[in-house]
Amino acid sequence: MSKPLDPMDLKQILTLHLDGLSNRKIGGTLGISRNTVNGYMKLFKGCDLPFSALLELDEASLREQFSIKTTIDNDRYNELMLYLEQVDRQRVHPGFTFQYHYQEYRVNCTDPYSYTQFMTHYHAKYAREKGSMKLDYKAGHRVLFHCALACRCHPSGAHSYCNPSHQYLPW
Repeated sequence: MSKPLDPMDLKQILTLHLDGLSNRKIGGTLGISRNTVNGYMKLFKGCDLPFSALLELDEASLREQFSIKTTIDNDRYNELMLYLEQVDRQRVHPGFTFQYHYQEYRVNCTDPYSYTQFMTHYHAKYAREKGSMKLDYKAGHRVLFHCALACRCHPSGAHSYCNPSHQYLPW
């Protein structure tokens, strides 16, 4: 499992598994590696909850239950984590580069990690949320329709003149 999947993908894996699909077919359907599916299925089976109960968990609970966590606890790793905190605070400054900070880390550290490991640990510690086109509401909760077809607020049909309440119909 190279990248952790978001909770929506985890729920899709569970749903497809409960529907009887093989891990290979689940991977093909979702566009992820079957080995990633195998890894998450092992995590699901190792969990105390049945699959149907896992589907009922909210996103925060799923993310906490199935996130990738490290159990590394040694001086070398702890030194890197302290340095990465400084690096993250420096990111806002103009001209910031990871390469510069890695070179500084190598000079000041007695047993430094490689650049690849440095970056891997940084991204694991400071994961950034990526944009997604996934919907955050349940199906059937709202109906979205195009304003130009349904709204007569302005003769041109321009969205800037539309009342925001005209865009959603609550059920």
